Amino acid sequence: MSPFLAWARLELRQLLRARVLLVAASVLLATGVAAIVDGAARVAAEREVIAALEPALREQESYLRKTHAPNDDLGLVLYYLAMPIAHEPNAWTALSTGLRDVHPYSRHLRFIGLVPQLYQTDIANPLKQLAGSFDYGFALVFLVPLFIIGASYDVRSRDDDLGTESLVCSQPTRLSRLLALRLGLRAALVSAVALALLAFAVAWLGLPLDARAGAFALASLAYIALWFVAVFLVASLRRSSAWNAIALVGAWMAFCVLLPALVNLAILTASPARGGVELTLAQRQEMNAGWDRPKRATLDPFFARRPEWASTPVPEDRFSWPWYYAMHEMGDAHVAREVDAYHAALARRERWTERAAFALPPLALQLLLDRMAGTDMATELAFRDSIAAYHEQLKQHVYPLLFNGKGLDAFDIDAVPRHRFAGAGQPVQVSALAGLLGVLALLGVMIPQAVRRIDATPRKEARAPRAPWFAGALTRKEPS
Repeated sequence: MSPFLAWARLELRQLLRARVLLVAASVLLATGVAAIVDGAARVAAEREVIAALEPALREQESYLRKTHAPNDDLGLVLYYLAMPIAHEPNAWTALSTGLRDVHPYSRHLRFIGLVPQLYQTDIANPLKQLAGSFDYGFALVFLVPLFIIGASYDVRSRDDDLGTESLVCSQPTRLSRLLALRLGLRAALVSAVALALLAFAVAWLGLPLDARAGAFALASLAYIALWFVAVFLVASLRRSSAWNAIALVGAWMAFCVLLPALVNLAILTASPARGGVELTLAQRQEMNAGWDRPKRATLDPFFARRPEWASTPVPEDRFSWPWYYAMHEMGDAHVAREVDAYHAALARRERWTERAAFALPPLALQLLLDRMAGTDMATELAFRDSIAAYHEQLKQHVYPLLFNGKGLDAFDIDAVPRHRFAGAGQPVQVSALAGLLGVLALLGVMIPQAVRRIDATPRKEARAPRAPWFAGALTRKEPS
C-alpha cells in the first residue's frame, strides 16, 4: 500500500472516530429534515386555505342574497362581496419561505379601490422580519458554512497544537496533499448530508427530477466546495487554530450577514420609492376628498377615462353607487404614476440584487432557491400585476350592471371571472448559478499559490509531543 493510501486510511479512521463531528453532522441532518417537514406543513396548510376560498365565496354570496331583496341596488351588495385571489405555492415553495412570510398566499379582492387592498400587506411586522424564517434555505445558506468551519478550522494547525507537526512534515507525501485529503473527507461528509437532504425533499415533497433539481444540487455542492476552498486558503497561511477560527467566522459574518445588509442598504438608498403605506394614504385622501367636492369633479375625469359611460345619467343631487365606485377608481388613478414608479423601483432593486449575487455566494444561492420556489420579488411583482389586471376584469364585468341600474337579481356569481396566476414557479436563475461557479473559480485560481506556500514548509525532525502547560505544576515538589 502506498504511503498516501495508508495516510488516507488513517485519516478516515480518525474522522469516523470523531464523535463530536459525527454528532454535529447528525444534528445538521436533523435540522434540515425538520426544516423540510415544517415547510411542507406550512405549504399544506396554505393549500387548504386556498382550496376553501371558493366555498367561502359561495357562502358569502348566499348570505348576501338572503339578507337583501332581489331588487336591491347591486352596488350595495358588491360593496361587501370579495373575490378570492391566490398565489398558489409550487413543489419547491416548502424549501424557501422568501417573501411569503410577509405577503400572504391568498387574499380577498373587493370591487372598490385597488391600491389600499394591494399595498396594505406592505405594512409588515418588523419583529417578524427581524426574526426571519426557519426553512431549508436558511439551514443550507447559514448553518452549513458554520459546520464546515467548526469541522475544518484546525485542519492544518492541529498538528502544531498536538506537537505532531514535525512528524507530519517528515512524511514522504507532500503536505498539501495531506491537507487536501483531510478537507476532501470532510467535504464528502457535508456533501453527503446535503444530497441526503435533497433526496429526502424529493421524496417528501414530490419534487420533480428535472433541470431545477439538477441545478440546485450543483449550486449546493458548489457552495460547499467554495467554503472548503476558503478553509484551505486560510490554512495555507500557517497560523494558529484560534486565528483560523476567527478568520473563517469573520468571513462567514461578512459574506452571510454584513455584506448582504450593506448591499441592501446601498440598493435602497440608490433606488428610493414611496412605500405601500404612503400610496395607500394618498389614495385614501384623494378618494375621501371626493365626498366634499361636487359630483361633477369626480364624474368628468372618470368619463374621460371611460367614455363608454359618458352618456349614462348619474344623479348629482344625492348619493349613487356609480358615483361611489367612480370615486374609488379616481383615487387609484390619482396615485397611478406613483404606483408605476414604486413597481419600477422594486424591479430595479431586484436587478441590482441579482448583480450583487455575482460577488456574494450566499445571496446567489438564496436567490436561486427563491426563484425556483416562486418566493422572490420578481414573482411577487408579477403576482401584483396579475391582481391589477384581474381588478380591471372585475370592473369591466360589473360596470354595465352598475351604470344601467341593475339589481341583485341580475348578478350571476358564476359569470364573474376568476383570478388566475401562472407564475408560481420560475425557471432556474442562471445568473445566480453563474455567480456561484464564478466565485468558486476565482478562489480556485488562488489554490496553486496556496499549495506552493504549504509545500514550502521546511521539513523538521520528528520530536516528542509537547507537554501541556500545567504538567510542570503537577510534577513540582513541595519544599520540605
